[in-house]
Amino acid sequence: MKKIAVKDLKVGDKILRLDKSWFETSFFKHKFIVKDKSVIDRIMSSNIEFVYIDEVTPEEIKVSQILETPTKDIIDEAAEAASVNLIDIEDFSKASEVYTESVKMTKCVFEDIRAGKMFNNCAVKSIAANIAQITRRNKGVLASVTKLRQYDDYTFQHSMNVSIYSAGLASHLGMDSNEVERIACAGLLHDVGKMLVPKDILNKPGKLTDEEFSMMRNHVQYGYDFLRKEAVADDILRLAYEHHERYDGSGYPNRLRDKDISIEGKIGAVVDIYDAITSDRVYHKGMEPPSALKLMFKWADSYINKKVFEFFIMNIGIYPVGTLVLMNTHELGIVGKTNINKPTEPLVLVFMNKKGRRLPVKVVDLSIKTVVKRKILAPINPESVSVPDEVYSYIDNLNKIT
Repeated sequence: MKKIAVKDLKVGDKILRLDKSWFETSFFKHKFIVKDKSVIDRIMSSNIEFVYIDEVTPEEIKVSQILETPTKDIIDEAAEAASVNLIDIEDFSKASEVYTESVKMTKCVFEDIRAGKMFNNCAVKSIAANIAQITRRNKGVLASVTKLRQYDDYTFQHSMNVSIYSAGLASHLGMDSNEVERIACAGLLHDVGKMLVPKDILNKPGKLTDEEFSMMRNHVQYGYDFLRKEAVADDILRLAYEHHERYDGSGYPNRLRDKDISIEGKIGAVVDIYDAITSDRVYHKGMEPPSALKLMFKWADSYINKKVFEFFIMNIGIYPVGTLVLMNTHELGIVGKTNINKPTEPLVLVFMNKKGRRLPVKVVDLSIKTVVKRKILAPINPESVSVPDEVYSYIDNLNKIT
C-alpha cells in the first residue's frame, strides 16, 4: 500500500483507502479502481488530498476492461467484423490439414508424457504458433474445422479444440498476437494432467466411483505440478490450473470465485465446457451447438463468466440472411431465412455440391432432424463463388412481408 497525492492519481490505480473517514466523503465505497478521469475529478472536489493505493497489474486492468464492456458493444463490434471475417475455401482446406497434423503431434506429445519420456515443449510451441497465425489471419476458420469431428480419440482432439477456441476468443477479446499464441499454447496443455491419471479411469465408459472421481479431479493438480517442473511460464499455467474453477466458487482445485479467476481461467472454463458437451464421448452423445449454448446461458454468472461467454458466442458466429456458407457435407449454400429460436440453425438454400457442380436449389431447414444432418461449418467469402441469380430470388420470396 502506497500513500500518494490525489493529483498524482492515474486511471487504473486501485484505491485501498481515502484520507478521510467514510462520513466525510460522498463515496459509498473507499476501495475501488479508478476507471476514468471523472473519478479523479470527483475525489479532488471532495477536498481529499491523499489516498492509499495498490497499483493494479496490467492483468487486472485487462480483465476489468473486458468485463465492463456493454453487451450491445460486443454485438455491434461482432456485426461490424462479420463482413470481413469470411473464409476462403482454400484457407479452409489448409486449416483442415494443419488441424489433422496438429492432433497427431499433440497425441505424440501427450503419449510421451504418459510414458515418462522428455516433454516436447518445442512441438507444443510449434502447434500453438500455427494456431495463432491462422487465427490472426481469420478468426473463424479453425473453429469451423473443429466442427468436422474427425477423430475418435477425445482427449487429444479436445486439447486441440480448446486451444483453437481459446485462441479465437482471445483474439475477439482484443489480445495481441503474442497473447493469442500464449493462450493457444495454454489451451493445448490444459488437460496434460490427464496423462498422469490411470488409463482405466480416464477411459472408463461407466460412472466413476467417488474415489475414481477424486483421482480424475486431481488431473488439474497433476498437470500444474508437471508443467511447473518443466519450467512452463506462469501465464500459461493459469488456464491449465483454473479451467475447472467456477464463477460461484463451486469449482476446483481451489474453489476460486470469479473475481479471483484470471482471464485465462475464465476463457478456459467457457471453451472447455463447450467442447466437452458438444463432443461425442464413450458414455454420451455430444449436444448440438445451439442446445449447448442455450444450456450454457443458464450457467452464465453462476458457473461461467457471462461477459466472456458473450464474446465466445460472437466468436462462434451467428449467420444473417445472405451469408454464403460451407456445410459439413462440403456443399455450398446461402442463408435464406434466420431462425430466431435457433440462430445457428437457419434455413439454407443449397446450390452447389462438394465437387463444385451446380445443383437445383434445395431449401434445407437446419433445425429439422434428417438422415443426413447438415451443419454450417463456416461463412465463405462470396467473391470467390458465383452465386446464381435464382438463389437471390428465392431469398426475396422467403423474406417477403405478408
